[in-house]
Amino acid sequence: MDASPARAASLVAEPVRHNQVVPWRRLLFFAVLLVVGVSLVSAMAPRDRGSDRSSNTAVDPSASSPAASVVEASLPDDKEVRARVGDVIRLLVSAPSADVVQLIGLAVEEPVDADQPAELVFVADRAGRFRVSLRDAGESIGTVRVTS
Repeated sequence: MDASPARAASLVAEPVRHNQVVPWRRLLFFAVLLVVGVSLVSAMAPRDRGSDRSSNTAVDPSASSPAASVVEASLPDDKEVRARVGDVIRLLVSAPSADVVQLIGLAVEEPVDADQPAELVFVADRAGRFRVSLRDAGESIGTVRVTS
C-alpha cells in the first residue's frame, strides 16, 4: 500500500475556517444579558420613597398658626352644630339604613350604614347654614351653622 504523495496531500486535514459572524453574535448575546441583568437588579433594589416626596412638598404657611378648635357632634341627636370659620368639624352620623350623608353646600359626603355610622371631618371654610341630609332617603337630619 504505497500512498502517492498527491493522495497523501489530499488526506491531510485542511484547517477549519471559523465563521466570522460567531464572535459578533457572542458579543451581542453578552450585551443583551448584561442589559437584562442590570434591569432586574434595578427593579429589585429598594427605593427611599420618602425623600422624593419631601423634596416636592411645599411648606404649609398655616402650620405656624395656632391649632384650630375641633367641634364634635353626633347627628341626628344634635340637630344644630355650631362652629366658627376655620374650625375643624367632626360629625358622627347614624342612619337606620344604608345611605349617603351629605353637606351639599360644603361638598362633603360619606356613606353610612345602620351598623356603621359615617364620620365626616372637614374644615369650616366659610360662614353660613348648611343642611345635613341623607341623600337616598331625601330627609334632613340636622344643620351645621358656621359663623365668622
